[in-house]
Amino acid sequence: MIKEKIKEITKDKDKVTRAAYIGEAGFEYFISLFVTGTFLGYILDAVGFSDAAQGIISTVATFTCGAQLFALFVSGKQAKKMSLIGHSINQLCFVLLYLLPIFNIPSSVKSLMLIIFLFAGHIINNALQPAKTVWLMSSVENSKRGSFTAVKEMVSLAGGMIVSVSLGAIADTYRDSLGNPTTPYYVICSVAMILLLLLHTVTLLISTEKPAPELPQPNVKAVLRKMFTSRDIIKIIAVGVIWNIASGFSVSFFASYNREELAFSFTAVTLISTVGSLLRIAVSPLIGRLSDKRSFSFSMTLCFGLVALAFLAMCFATPGTRWLVLVYTAFHSMAYAGINSGVINLIYDYVLPEDRAVTLGVKNAIGGIASFLAALVSGAVLASIQSAGGLNILGINLYAQQVLSFMSLAVVILLIVYMKIIIMPLKRVEVNYRDDDFAKEAIEQNK
Repeated sequence: MIKEKIKEITKDKDKVTRAAYIGEAGFEYFISLFVTGTFLGYILDAVGFSDAAQGIISTVATFTCGAQLFALFVSGKQAKKMSLIGHSINQLCFVLLYLLPIFNIPSSVKSLMLIIFLFAGHIINNALQPAKTVWLMSSVENSKRGSFTAVKEMVSLAGGMIVSVSLGAIADTYRDSLGNPTTPYYVICSVAMILLLLLHTVTLLISTEKPAPELPQPNVKAVLRKMFTSRDIIKIIAVGVIWNIASGFSVSFFASYNREELAFSFTAVTLISTVGSLLRIAVSPLIGRLSDKRSFSFSMTLCFGLVALAFLAMCFATPGTRWLVLVYTAFHSMAYAGINSGVINLIYDYVLPEDRAVTLGVKNAIGGIASFLAALVSGAVLASIQSAGGLNILGINLYAQQVLSFMSLAVVILLIVYMKIIIMPLKRVEVNYRDDDFAKEAIEQNK
């Protein structure tokens, strides 16, 4: 009976691909946890980077989104092959990051190698994302995208909590008298990442590619000209770019703020992060259903309102009011239940199917560069305020991160206004992605 059930399930290739996509997104997310936030901070500390440098380097993931312009040159038929090869390389780069602290080489060489491995890993990962996303999302019915992406995120977050807590426990177990992770921590993490890499590869192998029509290689200049002369596409791209600027101003600098000025223990940071993940899991299906029922522009506007409250809380977070970090985490996590997938789904709502991969790539490329530039500005502001011992306004001494939080809040408020005035009135593209009609039309247009 079990064999018959398996045969029945595997007959529906879209169902298998959807299940594999959930697993693929999960394993990719687990690996990303090793090279972001507090865990990346451990490596950066071990190699010897300053707080300002750590904040800037932490934005490498968004800066290297420029590599998503590679989507212009990758067709649907190449997505699976490129993903299998590319992800194996980029994830091996991340594994090597965890071996750097235990290499017996000069600190300057370690710093250079860290930047090379981190940049290379993220560049390759970002280059693959647009074509891979369009390929795997082709197995999802248009009317169920909100619910599906909610389930996908819930699985990733639930597993991510286990990974984070496990990493925290390992870090607490293997640390020196100063609280820094020791060699066994880095070795265990390296082995764990290799196992996740193998599991991630399996999910890609079992995902099915639909037969793609033989379309001529697109003219890059023509594609870009079409994009930048389409007002609607520009308006949609602007949402992601503005959001990247808002988060780039402050989010990457919060890890060192929590660890140093606010003096949170690692256990406290892990518990706060876990609470945030639980809230995001709880809210994700609600946001997904709301997006399917109303629109992604409506749910994202609501989520930007939540993230504005999050940044407002951090504007007042000091050692005496550090409980506000929990408020920030709660609102920020709930907001991300809609923002993370909503930015992609906006493209599916307002952009024609044949333009989606390229639009996604261009949006992420411009947004990544904007986020990195925002972080550079914030890094300079942070260094200036820290060197002056704080910023005194009306007799109140402010920490640098409070000022950065206010900068993010101001941009998010502008984004909410932009969503209500510019995006929400737009007319949605009523096309079912799973239909092949658009492919036939694309063939005719390219003849």
